[in-house]
Amino acid sequence: MKRNLFLNLSIIMALYFLAIFADFIAPLSPTQTPENKISYSPPIKVNFSVNQGFYFHPLVLKINEKDFSRTFKPNQNKICKISFLSADSVKPYKLWNLIKLKIHFISSPNCPDSFNLLGTDKLGRDYLSRLIHGLRPGLFAGLIGILISFPLGVVYGTIAGYKSGAIGEFMMRLVEIILSLPTLYLLVALAALLPASLSNMQRLLLITLLLSLIGWAGMARIVRGQVLAIRNKDFVQAAYLMGKPTWKIIIYDIIPQLSSYLIIALTLSFPSYILGETTLSFLGLGINQPDASLGNILSEGRELSNLFLRPWLAVGSSLILILLTWCFNSLGDQLRDIFDVKEQSI
Repeated sequence: MKRNLFLNLSIIMALYFLAIFADFIAPLSPTQTPENKISYSPPIKVNFSVNQGFYFHPLVLKINEKDFSRTFKPNQNKICKISFLSADSVKPYKLWNLIKLKIHFISSPNCPDSFNLLGTDKLGRDYLSRLIHGLRPGLFAGLIGILISFPLGVVYGTIAGYKSGAIGEFMMRLVEIILSLPTLYLLVALAALLPASLSNMQRLLLITLLLSLIGWAGMARIVRGQVLAIRNKDFVQAAYLMGKPTWKIIIYDIIPQLSSYLIIALTLSFPSYILGETTLSFLGLGINQPDASLGNILSEGRELSNLFLRPWLAVGSSLILILLTWCFNSLGDQLRDIFDVKEQSI
């Protein structure tokens, strides 16, 4: 179990590392179209030998004059070596470039000036670079969404559970109204109302805010159920009889008892925010071109011709979303098992 826990944490941390340092790690620009662009170039096969190191054969585009079909074939007569650090990365006055991972060529002057490991999109932009930069909107939406909705849901649910009577019931009726709303359709409607003049960063923040204002209700309802079971315990009643203020009872006596559940709920809530941002970008209501997002990358790959002729456009972003969802859900299940064992031993 510890091995699986470490594996999930390592994958999540690695993806966040890629998202944070995408400007340093991505080999090419995710938004700029190169001058010698080749649209829909397929992934390149990388080879290795003791003498050559890592190398590949550049692809040659051939167009059939009859039906204008395109085929890419590797030129076996040319060898392009690959290096993972740029030549100017050791300049003493640019120390930050020491960690800048840039893929380039160190031999064969006839090699192309761009290396597209996973191919290119319809505008000739590097697909690998767009995937790395596309991690940012979803992962940051998940992090910011949790920071907003988590405290709101915990505080609201704790107060609703501790305050019995009309106040608690009224608070929960508001929660039930929010939970009864069709979340996806509401998000689509609200995202469609956003002004077109907003930048992608502004749209991302507003979308995250919308996701948070809807997502806190489910957390509040479950927290209230936990608080209802805790508030009648002896230590809470003793604090109340001693004249301890309500807010201190909630903060120092009740919420710490929910720590194990809150950690589990936090990890399980991440995928919903990531998928929410991805869905809106997929529908064209979130991050727009030319900026990269897993949603708009997947939107390009869903085209019927791409699914059959260029499946890598949909496979990359789909695998990342599956991996993220699996890691967070598996992490939550493992944390639940760990805390359950501790509670049983007590």
